[in-house]
Amino acid sequence: MFKNMKIGARLGLGFGLVLIMLAVIAYLGISRLADMNDAITNITQDKYKKVSLLQEGLAGLNNIAIGNRDMVLATTPESRQVAKDRVLTGRANIGKAWETLKPMLTLPKGIEMMQLILDSRERFIAGQNQTIKLVEENKMEEAKHFIDTDYRKIAVEYRQRVNDLIKFQGDLMDQAGTTAAEHYHATRAMLLITSIAAFLFAIGIAFWITISITKPLGVAVGVANQLAEGDLTAKIDATSKDETGMLLSAMQNMVEKLSSIITEVRGAADNLSSASEEVSATAQSMSQANSEQAASVEETSASVEQMSASINQNTENAKITDGMAAKASKEANEGGDAVKQTVAAMQRSRESRISCIISMPLGRVSMGFKVSHALPMLA
Repeated sequence: MFKNMKIGARLGLGFGLVLIMLAVIAYLGISRLADMNDAITNITQDKYKKVSLLQEGLAGLNNIAIGNRDMVLATTPESRQVAKDRVLTGRANIGKAWETLKPMLTLPKGIEMMQLILDSRERFIAGQNQTIKLVEENKMEEAKHFIDTDYRKIAVEYRQRVNDLIKFQGDLMDQAGTTAAEHYHATRAMLLITSIAAFLFAIGIAFWITISITKPLGVAVGVANQLAEGDLTAKIDATSKDETGMLLSAMQNMVEKLSSIITEVRGAADNLSSASEEVSATAQSMSQANSEQAASVEETSASVEQMSASINQNTENAKITDGMAAKASKEANEGGDAVKQTVAAMQRSRESRISCIISMPLGRVSMGFKVSHALPMLA
């Protein structure tokens, strides 16, 4: 499957997986940091603020206790009024703190504990009012006794409930801190593990992509070097359909085409060599024939010269023969006339012809005989 994947898709897949791993790491880091931030925010903006408000309530309780003491110990109306104002100011500060704190409590236990504080506050306020009333009535001894007995019990209970809620919020802060620390360690371990996994995965992807590209290219380079050296026996096995596989297939086709072409060229060269040998043999034959033809021409030339000499000789002989023939013709004419005369004489009488022939000169008869024998030769 991956062998037939294009190089671009392979690179995209590899980088995509690496980016997904980085995105996972980033998501885990951000989510864990968000959890830690929520935990820290919960500690600083919620639980610590609740504890701070509870501490303000305790501070108000302390101011009220000091004010009550000062009212009992004051010797002038002015000092008593200052102590009373301090008590009322502490009461108002506690009321503001509890008004702010109450809506912030969401846990059932916290709400329950806050309700106990508010119940104690009602009794504490009633005790304050009783103390103020006794002081204003100048019943100092009764006021001191009330503060040391009933008021102290109410104040101790009130303070204890506030401290209980402070401790509860402190425990929640400790738990949130422990949870934040656990989140930190878990996040660090998770980020470390995922980072190592992403690193190893990225190395594996890079190695796989590099090998899948460089190995076929190395085969292609080796085949190209073999072809450059003239070795056409190189075998290429294209096992993939990606760009490198297509390259190897194309080179295999090229090798096959080159082998076919070289085979055809070798066949043509062999045919050309045979033809060259035949042409060489033909040329040698033609050379020999030309030599023989030259010899024949020389012989023919000599024969022509001889023939020319013979023709010249025949011409001379012909001229001589023509003269002889003319002479013979003349003599033949003369012989014919003689024959005609002879025939005429023979017709007159055989006897008179014989007599005439006998009486003819001997040289004439001899000439007639030569002529009669020469005519057949000329003919």
